[in-house]
Amino acid sequence: MGFQLNIETADNDDDDTCWHLSSNLGMASLCGIMRTFGMLADPPVPHWPSITEFGLTRADFTAPGEVVPGKEDRLAAVRAAVDAARADADPHPLGIPRHKLASQLEQWLIVPGEVTAALTAYDARAAAERADAERTYPGWSSWLRFLRSAAAGDHSIRVY
Repeated sequence: MGFQLNIETADNDDDDTCWHLSSNLGMASLCGIMRTFGMLADPPVPHWPSITEFGLTRADFTAPGEVVPGKEDRLAAVRAAVDAARADADPHPLGIPRHKLASQLEQWLIVPGEVTAALTAYDARAAAERADAERTYPGWSSWLRFLRSAAAGDHSIRVY
């Protein structure tokens, strides 16, 4: 298992540059480098909604994503709450929240401001320090290209 990150655009179906793939170990390494450069933030992890908060139980599900008749509005409310949690973002981010890169299961949404803040922190470091990181760490240059591509288009990144 690993990470697949996608720059969310309306027209990227055949564009391989919109994807960044990483193993779990690779992502941990990237996060370590990002931490060194001040590109990660540690805001509180948003509340993850539970189906019980919306009056649903496992018995209400008839198939994956389907509920018994009469409870469709509750399922829609759960989905909306989960989407809101995934996209939760600080209005003045300091970087990419660590929790959004810690797990691919929640399908977090990294918003443009978070990407821009991370790149701003990186670009503020000495050129020699940046060049050393780009020379030393496998995958770092392609990760930066990926982030810069998202920032250039003011696009969000979905984590899978």
